[in-house]
Amino acid sequence: MAIKSNAYYRGIVQAALTDAGISEPPVPVELVAERLGLPVRPVVMPAFFSGAVINEDGLPVMLVNAGKDEMGRRRVLAHMLGHILAVLDDPQETYPRDTTMEHTGAEIAVQEFIMPESLVLDQAQKWFNDYRYLARLFGVDEQEMLNKMVDMGLIKQRGIRWDY
Repeated sequence: MAIKSNAYYRGIVQAALTDAGISEPPVPVELVAERLGLPVRPVVMPAFFSGAVINEDGLPVMLVNAGKDEMGRRRVLAHMLGHILAVLDDPQETYPRDTTMEHTGAEIAVQEFIMPESLVLDQAQKWFNDYRYLARLFGVDEQEMLNKMVDMGLIKQRGIRWDY
């Protein structure tokens, strides 16, 4: 199995978002799963358990802990979708069996599902890089949005880039 780049995982998520017709935040991750024909089942689970992908009649089914808050459910669903998209894109890819060896591709997928770079850029231009407003729009906390915008180069550590 070849090592995949961060851009690869962002690309498969962007393709899924485009196929699902998502163009405005917040991203309805469950809708993406629905468009892929993947059932999502909220199930009451112990607090330490977030979710799982199980095999039902040869097809993946995503179980999500109904006891988690909305953002927690969105994140775990995005994580599982990251794994499923990687397997759908590359038949040689496998689901991780050992939680200590969890690959980072799914975590990159989570970030791209929750705050897709294309949508962040679009909304930042519309709202003059107001990371506080964008945080509410995307359903994340302000620090997380600020970090994303700094990583994207939209906001510098000191000041805001206004050259668009």
